[in-house]
Amino acid sequence: MIDFNGKRALVFGVADKTSIAWGITNWIIKAGGTVVLAYQKKFRSRLYGLTKGVNGIEAIEECDVAFDEQVKDLFERVDGKFDMIVHAIGFAPGRALSKPLIYTNEEDFATAMIISSYSLQRIARHSMRSLNPNSAFLTLTYLGATAVVPGYRIMGTAKAALESLVRELSPILGAAGHRINAISAGPIRTLAASHVPGFDNILDYMEHTSPLRRNIDQEDVAKTAIFLLSNLASGITGQTIFVDAGFNIIGVPPDLDKLVS
Repeated sequence: MIDFNGKRALVFGVADKTSIAWGITNWIIKAGGTVVLAYQKKFRSRLYGLTKGVNGIEAIEECDVAFDEQVKDLFERVDGKFDMIVHAIGFAPGRALSKPLIYTNEEDFATAMIISSYSLQRIARHSMRSLNPNSAFLTLTYLGATAVVPGYRIMGTAKAALESLVRELSPILGAAGHRINAISAGPIRTLAASHVPGFDNILDYMEHTSPLRRNIDQEDVAKTAIFLLSNLASGITGQTIFVDAGFNIIGVPPDLDKLVS
């Protein structure tokens, strides 16, 4: 069993109980760690309700990663240091997800890239003085970063940039003794996923075609997350690990004749 006793995590991206970030938070606490949650203002009431009475939640702190000064202020006002930082953030304006990428305007493109990708760099940069030795970063991505997924659109481009950032940041953080990795999670019913057009069809297709013949859930991702955040993964950095029931390795799906018909 992974032991996080005495370890402290900062988790960005919990919006409600379906959030992958919330699943990861619960597993960190199960392993004995404590967690500070950083949230966007609009989710404040949900977070207070969700965390009430939960042992292991040290604090919840408002922070909108779209603004550099808010991220900087977070690390200046929260006392103590962290051993783990989880970046589970993705956002694109609804109108950008409702039309093909070629029609995405510059403002929406920038919004998606800043919040979904650049925010990881921003968090890493401001966190450096708030890290214990041998700390670990983790972010979440999706297959749309490397392959075309209908309906994912600008988010695919943003996640591709995010995966590149993981690689580019790994030697910089590594020089300071820290690690950074990403999990490419299969589709899960979350608040964020509800905004992706045709999401139910994606779930049905994955369940039929993935090697494990099932969809994944928050628990699948969380268990991999605590491994990557722990010292058991001490030699792993700059990587994107797929947790998608094996779907990413499928070229031609099984029962193609049935799908075509």
